[in-house]
Amino acid sequence: MISKAKQPLTKERIIQASYDYADRHGIEALSMRAIADSLNVKAMSLYNHVQNKEEILDALIDKVISEITVPDIHQNWRTALEARAHSTYQVLLKHRWVLLPITARKNSGPAMLIYFDRSLSCLHNSGFSLIEADYALNAIDSYTYGFVHIQTNFPIDEPQYAETAQEHLDLIPRADYPALHDLSRLVIEQTYNGVPDFQFGLEFILGGLEKLLKNR
Repeated sequence: MISKAKQPLTKERIIQASYDYADRHGIEALSMRAIADSLNVKAMSLYNHVQNKEEILDALIDKVISEITVPDIHQNWRTALEARAHSTYQVLLKHRWVLLPITARKNSGPAMLIYFDRSLSCLHNSGFSLIEADYALNAIDSYTYGFVHIQTNFPIDEPQYAETAQEHLDLIPRADYPALHDLSRLVIEQTYNGVPDFQFGLEFILGGLEKLLKNR
């Protein structure tokens, strides 16, 4: 069996090692030296296969995007876009480190281009104009990315919601904050778990798009 150090170094191996490293340690910790160490090679040897860390980041984003379900352009648009949104949600939860670079970098890798082209085509073939299709995707993606960001950065873990609500109930007296107080009580009593529902918000977007299409 060939050891890591003796395997031929390729761009594919570098990207895979970077991908695995980011999953374990986060994108902030990713460096050329860290990638090289994970491959048991010298950092300078990476430059024979990639130009710089920027090229690696672009390839990582495209690799993650390739895991998302791409809409079938002949499928019912609502079914396809709902599946796309849930797939995006799950992939972003799995690779939380990609959330910032996917929204802050110019992404034009092959997986990203297919992802958006097929999504636009699915909507356009169903009767939406290309501009409306672009607006629709922006709305769905903004909701999905924002939902994941809040869920993964929320300062309270879900199992502690009821306990935390009980601890802070005195800070929100009913006389001053009636709705918030009563909602907190529902969480304390475990009538409501307080966990955001991704599907709930998605239905509003898809329902609005469906209404737009029907009211032509």
